[in-house]
Amino acid sequence: MSRKPPLWMRRLAPPGNPAHLVPAVCSCGRWIFSERDVVWQSWDAGIIAGDDLVTAIILGRQLIRIRRIAQTDTIRLETVAGPLGISPDGMYLGAHECGLMPISVKPADMSGSEFHYSTLEGFPTMRPDPDNPDPWAGIPEMELMFDSGWPKC
Repeated sequence: MSRKPPLWMRRLAPPGNPAHLVPAVCSCGRWIFSERDVVWQSWDAGIIAGDDLVTAIILGRQLIRIRRIAQTDTIRLETVAGPLGISPDGMYLGAHECGLMPISVKPADMSGSEFHYSTLEGFPTMRPDPDNPDPWAGIPEMELMFDSGWPKC
């Protein structure tokens, strides 16, 4: 197993995330999310949703809901008490237990949550500079950045 966590785990739990999740390798050799908040908790690295959610409820596994924070790439965790607070369209993590198989090993689908500061109002939008091979370079589109105060015709 590689020392670097899978890309989806790094995107779901980047350094400094408000959910205090850290991708780690358990002593049993599996990738887990370690919640390092007031109480440390380990969660299996697999998103539980749909039919897997029914399986987790039947097996009595402890779940925690993943909720995306609007307009950002970050998540927060919400505790659910048994079947209370569970919705069929939610994404969940299951508690990690070394002797048991994880309920799900499905990676998180982070598509559709693409966020960039240039999408916010007032920030300049960037377009690629064809003369510069640097992928981070860009030409700011300035038509919205400068208001001379003169009426536009």
